[in-house]
Amino acid sequence: MSESLLSFSEVLLFGRTVDDLQIVKKGVESTVQLATTEKVDDFNDIEKEIDGEDVQDDDLILVRKNKASQNGVYKVSPAGGNKKKLEARMEIPKDGLVAVEKGVEFASSIWRQKKTPPKQSFKQANLRGEGRNNLLDSQLDLSAQFARIYGFAYEGTYYELPEPTVFLVHGDGEPAAAASGADARSPLDPSKSGVASADYQVSDGIRVWNYDKADYSIRMDVMTGMFEQVLLDLYFGDDSPAISGARVSGARVSGARVSGARVSGARVSGARVSGARARGSED
Repeated sequence: MSESLLSFSEVLLFGRTVDDLQIVKKGVESTVQLATTEKVDDFNDIEKEIDGEDVQDDDLILVRKNKASQNGVYKVSPAGGNKKKLEARMEIPKDGLVAVEKGVEFASSIWRQKKTPPKQSFKQANLRGEGRNNLLDSQLDLSAQFARIYGFAYEGTYYELPEPTVFLVHGDGEPAAAASGADARSPLDPSKSGVASADYQVSDGIRVWNYDKADYSIRMDVMTGMFEQVLLDLYFGDDSPAISGARVSGARVSGARVSGARVSGARVSGARVSGARARGSED
């Protein structure tokens, strides 16, 4: 794959997904693999492809173009030979939501059921959050998940984070290095790994997600320890902003990690501090 003119605006995140931290869409009654784009003529011999994706056994399918007495969520089962059928209709309550994972037209779409069961009629739902532009809310589609990120690549260089940090990512990502047993555990193609060479070994299971530097995300810094360390020392310790003689007004701090006297990722604007002692300065 050749480079593009936008390659140097890319940020590539290296890490692994966090399985015990999930994004849940409120009110979703069922998550299905596909939604029909046409009427189902024969439930005992369905099309092998729905919305541009191959249909697999045990997939859940949202049928939405048939009569209200036939619409609903169905399970795909083998029907003998190469045939597949839809069975075990699931009724969705009125105003219940169905999320669709895949499809050329309907991937990551959500549908609201508008009739009283057993009748079913589905209309695509708009679940926009509050705010004028919803730039962050629009990132929380069905492929969104959280990953523990160990490092990132930018402008041809790999940077290791001081400690792993949780970021919002999308999809499964790509393997970050050659498979185990290869002669060289090198990074992937530069278009995927973001670097041409490296003096490090990438562990098995590390994956990489590709973003533009202007994309929106969520970052979560996690601290563990005694309440004395993670709460009280931050506000009442010798190096906290609340020390005697210090006055901070109009301060805004985002993405800050405070451990003892170390602050990283903090932005403070409009602050006035007097009588404070700062470590690490040459004065």
